[in-house]
Amino acid sequence: MVGLGARVAGTRAGFTLAETLIALVLSSFIIGLVSHTFLVQNQYYSTQTLRTGAQDNARAATELMASEIRTTMEDGVLVAGPRTLTLRSPVTMTIVCSKVGFPNIDVFNDGGEGQIDTLEVAGVAARDPATGSWESANATWGYINSSAAGSAGNCADYGADTTGVSATFHRLRRFNLLLSAVPDEGDVVMLFRETTFKIQASQLDTTTLGLFRGVYGDSLLEFATGIDTTAQFQYRTGGTTYADTVPSAALSDIDAIRVVADARKAAPTGGQDDITFGWSVNVALRNIR
Repeated sequence: MVGLGARVAGTRAGFTLAETLIALVLSSFIIGLVSHTFLVQNQYYSTQTLRTGAQDNARAATELMASEIRTTMEDGVLVAGPRTLTLRSPVTMTIVCSKVGFPNIDVFNDGGEGQIDTLEVAGVAARDPATGSWESANATWGYINSSAAGSAGNCADYGADTTGVSATFHRLRRFNLLLSAVPDEGDVVMLFRETTFKIQASQLDTTTLGLFRGVYGDSLLEFATGIDTTAQFQYRTGGTTYADTVPSAALSDIDAIRVVADARKAAPTGGQDDITFGWSVNVALRNIR
């Protein structure tokens, strides 16, 4: 009994050194596997987030441009370069209803002056009813604007119904200094804007390019960033081929514009390659003829 008691008292419960080392190795392996899986999933999520952001940015930018390009007027492409595009498009269309104050003209404009973005007015154009062609001249709203006083009455004398809508009639001036002939009653007169789009170094992210927009007389403002170095404007002058530059003598031949706005985002932490997204949109110029 004495020997048995001594034996029981000497028995110890616990792990041996070898078992402890094995447990540590297995725990380290499991922790490393879980951490690796987490990092991979996190990087995948970050990559997809950046990819979605790049796609949305490119699509939004090109759709904004496309909506303006579609309204380009006849002979409205003024500059056609790989990274600079300048267009003319209508601000509003008016009808001449009186020339009583020659060389000034009284016009009807649906909605009145309040519906005109006067800050964007870059000039006027008159349509020749015989040929259908437009004659254009640059002028600010302040230069051509006269007043609304007497315009409704003059137009009423020429048969216009001005009852309750006198504010939609207005007087414009100095057409004798702008165009070869002052428009007649019934002629269409357009107030137009000039918009410049440019692809250049981004002010928001110096590692990429940005898309900039500005109207006549104003500085360019960045409306999209994260644009890749492959971005450019391309032009079709008949047929199916596009060129990145059109000389001034052939600007009137442009019948479609392609905006290539490939997007680029820096790789997420742990990534090796930047996130890129190829995107372009073709816009037919339906108003040029």
